[in-house]
Amino acid sequence: MTAEVAFERLGDDPAVPTLTELLSRRAKDSPAREFLRFGEWSWSFAEIDDWTSRLAHRLIEVDGVRPGERVAIMLPNVVHWPVVWLAVLKAGAVAVPVNSSYQRADLAFVLRDSGARVVCTDAERSVLIGEVVAGEDVRVIDVADDGSESFPATPPAVPIDGGALANLQYTSGTTGFPKACMLTHDYWVRLGWICAAATGLGADDILLTAQPFSYMDPQWNTALALTAGAPLVVLPRFSASTFMADVRRHRATFFYVLGSMPTLLFKQPPSPEDRDNDLRLVFCSGIPTGLHAKLEERWDAPWREVYGMTESGIDLFSPFDDPGAVGSGSLGGPVPTKQVRVVGPDGADLPDGEAGELIIAGTPMMNGYWNRPEDTARVLRDGWLHTGDVVVRRQDHGIRLVGRIKDMVRRGGENVASVEVEAALERDDLVVSAAVVAEPDETFGEEVKAFVRLAAGVPAVRATAERIVERAGKELARFKVPRYVEFVADFPRTPSERVSKPALKARAAADPGVTYDLGARRPRGFLDVGVVRDVAVVTLRRPEKLNAMDVATRLRLASVIREFGTGERVRGIVLTGEGRAFSAGEDLLSAPSTEAEMREAFASFHDITRAILETRVPVIAAVNGIAVGGASEITLCCDARIGTSATEYFQPENGRGITISNASSVLLRRLVGNHATRLILGSPRVPAGEALRIGLLDEIVEPAALIDRAVDTVIDWTPEGNTTALHLALLRPRAEDVEAAFTREDLAAAEAWASGVLRAGIEGFLSTRSEKETST
Repeated sequence: MTAEVAFERLGDDPAVPTLTELLSRRAKDSPAREFLRFGEWSWSFAEIDDWTSRLAHRLIEVDGVRPGERVAIMLPNVVHWPVVWLAVLKAGAVAVPVNSSYQRADLAFVLRDSGARVVCTDAERSVLIGEVVAGEDVRVIDVADDGSESFPATPPAVPIDGGALANLQYTSGTTGFPKACMLTHDYWVRLGWICAAATGLGADDILLTAQPFSYMDPQWNTALALTAGAPLVVLPRFSASTFMADVRRHRATFFYVLGSMPTLLFKQPPSPEDRDNDLRLVFCSGIPTGLHAKLEERWDAPWREVYGMTESGIDLFSPFDDPGAVGSGSLGGPVPTKQVRVVGPDGADLPDGEAGELIIAGTPMMNGYWNRPEDTARVLRDGWLHTGDVVVRRQDHGIRLVGRIKDMVRRGGENVASVEVEAALERDDLVVSAAVVAEPDETFGEEVKAFVRLAAGVPAVRATAERIVERAGKELARFKVPRYVEFVADFPRTPSERVSKPALKARAAADPGVTYDLGARRPRGFLDVGVVRDVAVVTLRRPEKLNAMDVATRLRLASVIREFGTGERVRGIVLTGEGRAFSAGEDLLSAPSTEAEMREAFASFHDITRAILETRVPVIAAVNGIAVGGASEITLCCDARIGTSATEYFQPENGRGITISNASSVLLRRLVGNHATRLILGSPRVPAGEALRIGLLDEIVEPAALIDRAVDTVIDWTPEGNTTALHLALLRPRAEDVEAAFTREDLAAAEAWASGVLRAGIEGFLSTRSEKETST
């Protein structure tokens, strides 16, 4: 038989009905070809076929294993794991994978629930197992000396067909004790067949896996290797820092990763060797939408989404010849042997674009849950598996995952999908991984809480929590932004490598980590908003720091301008500052320390410009004192600037080695003509009189009259039945000119950052400031 399975045969029945016969065929067709590789050791198809036959005889003749009896396997990632698995199947018995890190309670439950009479393990775990099964009729076999050498290398004469039970595969157990899915030979063979056809893998490929063998993934990878006739490389464990080096070393052409693995891999430092690999394709579950294209570019291979469950194997996938899948967030469409529906709580089908539960029918599919008829009846209804996943069917018939039915936060009247918030948080360079849960709240019923694992060296302080939430808030609706952030060193995980949120919440209740309540911070920041004569007066209130603005304040300022800028609530907006300064601009005490933070800083200033220029009402700057850098540039966006004798403009960027931002390259020259070059390159301080002469100010008034005059200006410009909004659109610079300026400024900023000039300028300012404080 040929190893490759053509794509067009994806929906066909497998050519061989059982895993054991598939191994036998491979041993005959390609006896010397490599099958399994663990570290520097490897075994051929023939060697594994002989070994598993001898061990199967031993299980039958020494241990009395009979068809249908259960044999537990509690081992780490060593070659004995797949050998025992295949030997158990050759004996006609049923394998019970046991997590090798289980302790007494978990182990006792699985052994007693499954009724396993034999446990295959190693010396490290045999003492624990012996204590758990003491006094019971259970045999414990140490695989280091399995005693199989003297038995024949021919398979036992045990009849096995595709419908024979192969595994009791215990699921994650996110609610209560785990349940065992009853999986047949046909389940595994069909899973291997579908994956082989979907990938086009063949004998010349090399597969690699790093998950524990007791989980699903290395097992279906084994079925795939048997189907394709390709070797499977098994790593001891998944390590983000060494995984891609192992991929290169073993010359792997295919691997599968899931959950947080793609994000963890991408957050490793880039290497010139990243694209120096033999990868042809990658299957993945949970590709971050925003990272998808970057993952493919970095490792020079297509990554495609595949969706499935222990209960159902593979259900959805994105073909490798579909570039439209990249970054789409789609899970793809159903494999030919499956039918899928999106239904509401009443079981009725929902239209495209409406979120509902994904239900699945077809093959492969579990026979049900072992010893759990009620759970089986609840999940398998009328032939349809109810997945518990909330999805949306797209117009192109692709499926997009929204979240789990039980993994939603109900905040007020809004549903928040944890997976969406987690994805936004994990796009931050400061974050390695995140998990979002519901926190009880008297006002909203539930609030959003995020558990966050930070990147190495990032301090678990309030400022970090605020910065992470602020960044995520730019991508999320306000009601989805976490109120609580708890920093953790790791996450408890389920056997399928998902975060166990019940365990996480229990651990937080018993031993909480560093936690911050950001609820009191979000609504106000350093801004105060009032309405005077139908005009919104927005005041920066941080006089002790000359109203310097951090990222949070700038984001809040843009939001407030947009809120009032529609004209539905007020006639216009006045911007001002408290004390002796309009604003000192960027708060250099929380200045960017990474390139990503630099880009964020510029983006937040750009957003204020957009917000002002998009309003349908006049925006007036009441410049009560000094306006420095980015703050002076904010006034340039306004439709008028009214000052006092204390007004002073200062553009220190060039002197500090910092590039201009906030579209000054368009607006400053538009307002003051050739004075713009002098103001930027010379960095002079421009007092009120000079500012009025060259056009930076429209008028100067007494300090006590400043706000009233700004409000009067708005009222004068917005008479009843006016066309102010139309005229503002004509008088203000074109959006395309401003966006072009943003692009130029971002490139200049990136160049300044790369050269070190920008960072040196910030450090120079901080050093000078520190010296002044010391001298005083």
